Amino acid sequence: MSVAALRPAAVVYREEQNFDWRVYALLAFVEILAWVGLIAYRDRLPHFVLGIPLILFVIVGLLVLAVLVLGVLRMTTEATPTTLRVWFGWIPIYRRAIMVTAICRVEVVTYRPITDHGGWGIRLGRDGERVLTARGNRGVKLELTDGSRLLVGSQRPEELAQALERAMTPGV
Repeated sequence: MSVAALRPAAVVYREEQNFDWRVYALLAFVEILAWVGLIAYRDRLPHFVLGIPLILFVIVGLLVLAVLVLGVLRMTTEATPTTLRVWFGWIPIYRRAIMVTAICRVEVVTYRPITDHGGWGIRLGRDGERVLTARGNRGVKLELTDGSRLLVGSQRPEELAQALERAMTPGV
């Protein structure tokens, strides 16, 4: 087996999206409130909650915040001639890969994130559509050979759709 056979397919489209700044602001606000509360009431708070040291609750809270920021709050979309990959986080916790051969139809769409899917992130639409979005209200809707649908949010949906359509066209 040659080394060339082990190289991954060339990336023809790549997009990294951070969630809206308001998401990070909300997380920071909640974290600040938690710390202010702990400092203000440190002498009045019990040292144990349900028999567990309070410091463990603080540590778990900080770890949850770190997991959210590092593991979820960034969306990367990559298309190669054979695969569309979407993952969330700098340290990916959620990954989805779709073979280009499994895509029947590609359509650039505008949607209403809150009304249609309950917000951004990894969602399931009312009609069973899987939704992967980080910000904005535009994306690419894919119809797959198994009958399922996937909406991938993008700030450059036309480019993503063109990359997928080129990959779906054999011999081009």
